[in-house]
This record gives sequence, C-alpha cells and structure tokens, in this order.
Amino acid sequence: MTGMQDQNEKKIYRVKRYAIWIGIVYLIMQHAFYLIGHYFALGLGLTPFLPKIALDDRIPIVSAFIIPYVWAYAFWAMGPMAVSRCEKEHFADYMAANLVACLAGVLALAFFPTYMDRVAEGLYEVPANPDFFDRLRMFWYSLDGSEMAYNLLPSFHCINSTLCYLGVAGRREIPVWFRVYSFVTMLLIFASTVYVKQHYVLDIVTGVALAVAAYFVCKKFHWGRMFAPVERFCAERKARKR
Repeated sequence: MTGMQDQNEKKIYRVKRYAIWIGIVYLIMQHAFYLIGHYFALGLGLTPFLPKIALDDRIPIVSAFIIPYVWAYAFWAMGPMAVSRCEKEHFADYMAANLVACLAGVLALAFFPTYMDRVAEGLYEVPANPDFFDRLRMFWYSLDGSEMAYNLLPSFHCINSTLCYLGVAGRREIPVWFRVYSFVTMLLIFASTVYVKQHYVLDIVTGVALAVAAYFVCKKFHWGRMFAPVERFCAERKARKR
C-alpha cells in the first residue's frame, strides 16, 4: 500500500510535460514584451531618463557576475517546470503573476523609458589584460545596444527571477535543495545586474516590488482562473483524441 502511495505521489509531483513548453514560450514572451516596451516608447517620442542614484557610482564592475546574468535565462525556463509539480491552481496563479508583472513592466518601459550611456559610465574601457569574463561582458554589451542601453526600469531580470523563487518558496512539493538553489540564484542575479552594469539600483527595487505585488495579488484573488477556458479546451481536445 505504501509503495502504491509513493508511486502516486511521484506521479503527482513530477514535472508536467506542458510546463516544458510553457517554460520555452515564456522565455520568448518575456523577451518580446521587453522589446515591445522600448519600441512603444520610441513610437510615442518620449525622452528617456537616467534612473541613477549616488549609490550606483560606489558599485564596482565585477565581470565574473556575467555568468549568473546569462544563466538567468535558463533559470526562468526552469520556473514553470518546477512550479508545475504543485497543484494546478497554484501553477495557474503563478503564471498569471508572470503575465501581470510582464504587462505592467511593459507599460513602465513604454511610458517611463530609461537609458544608460555606457561610454559615459566608462564601461567601454577595456582592462589592460581582459580575462574571459571581461570579454563575455563586452560581448553581451554588443548584443544589447552597444554604447547605449535602454529598458532599465524595472529590471526584467529581477521581475522574472523573483517570481521563479516565489513560485517554489515554502512548497513541500519542491525539494528543499531546489528551493535553496532558487533563493541563492535569485540573489546572484540581482547582484549581477549592477555588478556587470546592466542596471542601476532603482531598477532592482522596482523590479522586485512589481514581481512581489503581482504574485500576491494573483494568489489572493486567484487570477489564474483566467486560464480556465484554455484548460477546458485542452481537456476537450484530449478527450476527443481518445
């Protein structure tokens, strides 16, 4: 009897196949949202502002932090996969929070555009003996606007990473090691955004605040119910195939 219970629990708590596809689609979606915000601001002709405070000048460049910054993309794909081990209601609320936070982030990027002048910040001053991390950091700059960076506030790196942790925090269905890993990875990604000079401190604060607000609102009011029609459609389609 105990063996059968263990098998049932493993089946319930396994990563769902649909979550793998959702994780991939979510990666594409959040990047699309990120770009849409910038182009919307350009279309409106709004002048970007510099969200810099005095503390930002005291934070040094630590190129090794480019590793957690890049790893963030894999971490975000893992989020829906890990949360799919929980009950469907929690998974739906979690995905609703992601959608709400991303949409709110797009509105902020569109109507309150921000920028960073990497030349003025001295970020294009190559060290005398650049190491692997320095070269990777400079390469990443070339992929992300080169001398000028936009779409700073709120930080989507911080929005997505905060939600990845909140989705598994305190959930018994998720192994303790993965919850600890998610918390540590989230903090490393926060630090990476300022240590590789992709963001300013205020970008972190607003990104985290937005993610936390979206998560708790969606959990409290169960906004995951917005996906109920999609779930019914998939269930009916599956039933017809049988």
